[in-house]
Amino acid sequence: MSLRYFPLDGADFRLTMGLQALRERSWLEPDQNYHQEILEKQRLLQKHREKVYASTPETDAAETGILSLVQKEMAQFHPTLIAHAIGQGEKSPLVRAALMVQEDLVLMRDGGKGDYLLAAASVFAPTGWDLADKIGRPMHAIHAPVPELNARIGSPIDRFFRNLKPGKKVERFNWGLYDSDAPFQPAWWRKERVTDPDISVENIGRKLFFRVERQTLQRLPGSSDILFTIRVFSNPLAEVAEDKHRAACLLRGLETMEHDMRRYKSIAPYEKELRAYLAAASA
Repeated sequence: MSLRYFPLDGADFRLTMGLQALRERSWLEPDQNYHQEILEKQRLLQKHREKVYASTPETDAAETGILSLVQKEMAQFHPTLIAHAIGQGEKSPLVRAALMVQEDLVLMRDGGKGDYLLAAASVFAPTGWDLADKIGRPMHAIHAPVPELNARIGSPIDRFFRNLKPGKKVERFNWGLYDSDAPFQPAWWRKERVTDPDISVENIGRKLFFRVERQTLQRLPGSSDILFTIRVFSNPLAEVAEDKHRAACLLRGLETMEHDMRRYKSIAPYEKELRAYLAAASA
């Protein structure tokens, strides 16, 4: 897969919401891997259903609303793919919707105190977290593992969720570096993996992967519920470093990132080799 997104601009690393309005562009992005990834979703659903789908009570109507949104978006922007949708025998509308797209789909619901809860989700590409631990929990608890996130931007996130206007769609990006390009990387799976002792400056470009999450948010029609989508793009580090400017931007981000964040983003085990590699690539 060619490098689709590179959400670094050469500035010092900082925690930010980084929201951008979506206007004419679709919030769904099928590509050449569409059929392969839909089949992988189906495989994960059969093998790990309780790990890729969860819901709280009384989400059926909202899940049906998400399914309708997905169907309309696919019909408008990607009509040649809609006929290939699978999962028609699936009981959960949210899972049926997820089996039509490469994105993961998350329903966020106002808990009544201005704090949004994870009410239902179909997540096939988690990055170091487990759905079973997050379902039904408020955002500040979901974000707790991210160093300093709640302290620095927790309140703006809460305000954004409360004030998101109907019909408005936004996107943002998150990124990290990992020693696997597998989409499905829940916390329990990553804990079972050990640091690759063979990673060196010479091969790190092939063995580390630049993982970007494109996230979108929109309010469901006639509701306070919010649909949060996550789409993962993964590329070998070498594809990032082909461009000197990108290599320099990534190196600057690493150099200005706090240690706890480097550890959270799985960078710390390979930091020495990574810096040397990027310094050479950006020279």
